[in-house]
Amino acid sequence: MLAIELVQAGSKEPNAELTKAVAAACLQEGVIILTCGTYGNVIRLLPPLVISDELLLDGLEVLAAAIKANA
Repeated sequence: MLAIELVQAGSKEPNAELTKAVAAACLQEGVIILTCGTYGNVIRLLPPLVISDELLLDGLEVLAAAIKANA
């Protein structure tokens, strides 16, 4: 498991709105991510242990594009 905490730019305030937008954008592209955390600002990644490097990189590219597009 890997977790990414999203916060407001320039501060450490949780950014739940960005987290929701990123999750929705990833889902539109076929990548399912989980959100969690007390403030709803954490993305959890749970790839299977047998995932191929190619598939993992594809998913991470979708995640990176979603963060960039919504930040």
